[in-house]
Amino acid sequence: MDELKDTRLKSLLQESRLEMPFSDFENKMMTRVKTELHGKRVISKNLKLSWLFFLFGSIFGLVLSVSLPMIQVNLGGFELQVLKYPVLALTLFIILWQLEAMIKLTVRHRKDN
Repeated sequence: MDELKDTRLKSLLQESRLEMPFSDFENKMMTRVKTELHGKRVISKNLKLSWLFFLFGSIFGLVLSVSLPMIQVNLGGFELQVLKYPVLALTLFIILWQLEAMIKLTVRHRKDN
């Protein structure tokens, strides 16, 4: 009875054996997996750097927008005080626009992982 089971098991194992389509298929697949893992790490690192520079840029833009009216300079008879609200509105628009894009990118990256 044991011999019959062993014979059946051997035949099943031989039937389940897969033939590789190409001789270097396994090497190519492993290289592809390694490349994909490396790419995910690079994307994660770049995403963190993007958030850092987004914060720096946002803070710089807000500081510049707020401090611009404090500078008492006339450029060709044009006061910089007049630019206070348009520059502040433009800065806030850009910050909100980029914040939305950064959030979408982060959510998409976390879904993929």
